[in-house]
Amino acid sequence: MIRTIAKISLVLLVIVALPLSFYLVREFSTLSKNEQMVQRVFSTQLQSILYSVNQYSENVVHQWSQSLDQPVEPTGTVMKGLVNNLFQDNHSVLTIRFLNLKSHGVEAEFFNSGSKVLIDYWPSGSEIAKLQEYLKSNYQRIETKMMTDSTLMLYFLTKSSNGEQACQIVINPRTFVLQNMSPQIQQIAQNLFFISIADSTSGKVIYSTEDNTSRGGNILKASMWYIPGYQVGIRLKAKTLEELASERTQRDNYMLIGLTIVVLLGLYFVIWNIRKEMKLAELKSEFVSNVSHEIRTPLALISMYAETLLLKRVKTEAKQEEYLNTIHQESARLTDIVNRILNFSRLEKNRLKYQFSKVNLHELVPEIMASLKPHLQASQVDCHFSSGVDEAWVFADSDVVKTMLVNLVDNAIKYSADRDRKIEIRLVKKPKSVWVEVEDNGIGIAPRNQKHVFDQFYRVTEGDLAHHAKGSGLGLNLVKRMMKAHGGSVALRSKLGEGSTFILKFPVKKQNHV
Repeated sequence: MIRTIAKISLVLLVIVALPLSFYLVREFSTLSKNEQMVQRVFSTQLQSILYSVNQYSENVVHQWSQSLDQPVEPTGTVMKGLVNNLFQDNHSVLTIRFLNLKSHGVEAEFFNSGSKVLIDYWPSGSEIAKLQEYLKSNYQRIETKMMTDSTLMLYFLTKSSNGEQACQIVINPRTFVLQNMSPQIQQIAQNLFFISIADSTSGKVIYSTEDNTSRGGNILKASMWYIPGYQVGIRLKAKTLEELASERTQRDNYMLIGLTIVVLLGLYFVIWNIRKEMKLAELKSEFVSNVSHEIRTPLALISMYAETLLLKRVKTEAKQEEYLNTIHQESARLTDIVNRILNFSRLEKNRLKYQFSKVNLHELVPEIMASLKPHLQASQVDCHFSSGVDEAWVFADSDVVKTMLVNLVDNAIKYSADRDRKIEIRLVKKPKSVWVEVEDNGIGIAPRNQKHVFDQFYRVTEGDLAHHAKGSGLGLNLVKRMMKAHGGSVALRSKLGEGSTFILKFPVKKQNHV
């Protein structure tokens, strides 16, 4: 088995580790290539960021136009409410005016609090025709016009009026940038980029993502879509391009190293799982051998005694009765072995059906003990039952309870002392459960084995126990699973050389099984 595991481990190591090692070497050797690649695409990336800044400004302006482009009277209460909401949420908006292009008159004019900026501009016929052409193509174009250094006008045709109404919005560019665009710019910049918005003529910066605007470095610039005469600029905040490329490559390599560690851990898990499966296969093989031996023994006795009786070689009735009792006992033993295997198979496939009912363990346990009396007498075991209560009602399957107690008693007999064998079964009532304790004065179980005794196919084989106490390694695992189905659990107290106590803990209230 060890050689098989070693071969599998070597194959997995070659399949996984060698490609990863080759990739790591390749990544470190292509660091300079990565830097060159980043240099080539960096300009394109910055252009994309500048585009996203302008795109955000367009989204803000279009939100304004959509909120004002409503099929309502410009002088009505609804429009006044919409305008007031826009004024409250956007301090950069100074004035809003609606024009009737058909009558060439002003339909409504609104001023933000503290602002009396008048609009003295009427779009020309060619401008209106151009905007109407866009509107027919289902595109609402927004035009801009600088009025003064501190005021900018946006105007568009409303869809709700089929292009017969124009809306003009006067804003303060600086306030627009500070209030509406700065949060998005800060989010885009984060800790990597310095982004600024400045007057393209004077170079005066009206907004930047950091206070120190004189720091060196090439700034890539692009014109603002909706603020004529202003430019948005971007550059790296602190580190050089080569440093960023190196950091990114190192980060990728760290991630790759982490991935390698994860793969190696996965490799270890695969090897561990293979070892576990091989151990389980070994236990199953041992289980088949043990069961075959267990079945062969009663079959041989039954065959031998039956043949003796058929040939009429037994002269006395006492001897005949002895042989018949032996055949009966071995048949029961064989039936028990087969039932145990069948129960395990049903549990593995979730096909074991439980018939839960209200059961008084104070009456059921003595009945089970009475059925075990011939087996206990044949094994020369003194078994006693004690109970501190008159009633112990639980919801359980009485046949399954019998199976569990038979398994525990059978184990107690197998691993009991050579002389003065004793088994005590106690019924103990707890506040929220009822305990059935099966205690023997046998050889006990070592602490290192106690955590494994409930595993399937597991048997303690120290010394000559494997030959002295035959078994399949299923009994305690069946008990554990059956107790779990009852909503309870099984526990163990044991001390080497002094005996063991197995405890079935039944919950007092388990009405979901009714």
